[in-house]
Amino acid sequence: MSATATNGQSSVPGGAGAALLMERRRQGLSLGDISRQLKLSVRQVEALERDDYSGFTGPVFVHGFIRNYAKLLSLDPDPLIRAADQVLHPPLPASEPVAAAASPLVVRRRRIGMVPAMSAVAAVAVVVAAVAVLVGNRGGSKPASEESAAVEQAALPKQPAPAAIPIAAQAAVKPAAGNAVAAEPGERATLRMVFDQESWVEIKDRNGNTIFGQLSPAGSRRSVSGEPPFDVVVGNAVGVRLTYKDEAVDLSAHTQVDVARLTLE
Repeated sequence: MSATATNGQSSVPGGAGAALLMERRRQGLSLGDISRQLKLSVRQVEALERDDYSGFTGPVFVHGFIRNYAKLLSLDPDPLIRAADQVLHPPLPASEPVAAAASPLVVRRRRIGMVPAMSAVAAVAVVVAAVAVLVGNRGGSKPASEESAAVEQAALPKQPAPAAIPIAAQAAVKPAAGNAVAAEPGERATLRMVFDQESWVEIKDRNGNTIFGQLSPAGSRRSVSGEPPFDVVVGNAVGVRLTYKDEAVDLSAHTQVDVARLTLE
């Protein structure tokens, strides 16, 4: 199985999954054969052959599984990984230029939307004029300013007077000073990571919340604190040095196919 590279991108006909599927069948291997040798489920092997990476935790895990699968079939893994990256990180479509002015349709809709508001203003003006005429025809018993004020007061809805709150109730509403007690935080612990190689790490705290989950480059260091126990998943575990409560953690004892899974109490 051959692959060519153009401008830094691989050209694998049909994608990485199709190449793995074709070579597996050519060698007469079954899904079960691959599953047993890679220590993956049959469903995971099928997902790799479909270029379906939604069930994997992160790109590093996908890279590791494809690399091991390719080596098992004696294929060059690098073009396949580059082909998988085109699925994991598809190019963004070019954004369309934004018009400087609104289209005639939008302007028309805005004008139509103004009609109800203008009609309401006109209706209010007619009512006010009618009231003024009626008041003027009553014989001028009151000055114009007083009658205008009376009209305005009649137009306004009457607000009910606020109910008096008993003194005892007011005392009950007031918060008692100095009685609030902050919840005591639980025990916290710190994990420190040194990345000798690019690796993906995911850490969940005792409540199942993900407190750390990212791809870190080689040469970087990370530190995270939370409430134990921690559920930890480390991709490309050989490239990560993990320290918990100032003690080194041996990831090799928990590693299968480059991925370490463990719980730290």
